[in-house]
Amino acid sequence: MRVDLARTIAAVALVLVLGGAPGCSGGMPGGKLYPIRGEVVSITAARNEIVMQHEPIAGFMQGMTMPFPVANRDLLEGIEPGDRVEGVLLVEGARYALVSLAGIPKGTPVATESDS
Repeated sequence: MRVDLARTIAAVALVLVLGGAPGCSGGMPGGKLYPIRGEVVSITAARNEIVMQHEPIAGFMQGMTMPFPVANRDLLEGIEPGDRVEGVLLVEGARYALVSLAGIPKGTPVATESDS
């Protein structure tokens, strides 16, 4: 199932305007949204965390393997290590969280540093 990133970004922006990101105490006013895509390395549901080998995030960071907190544990349902995923990363200062996440079809091209 492919995520409609434009619709998801608009929905997350509306949530921010109306009261903050779900699962983030006090919301993340002024946060910035970034589309993200990568491969799941591991999941720690007890900590609402996913480790992802992600592609470069345009305007934010190069591709690497790192942990990401998820704003809502429900985002982890149906996601397993080895799955290719895409979603939306919400960032404010040093705080960040995945606010949208869904599996993408196998064989979807992987971006390279030169693509960003």
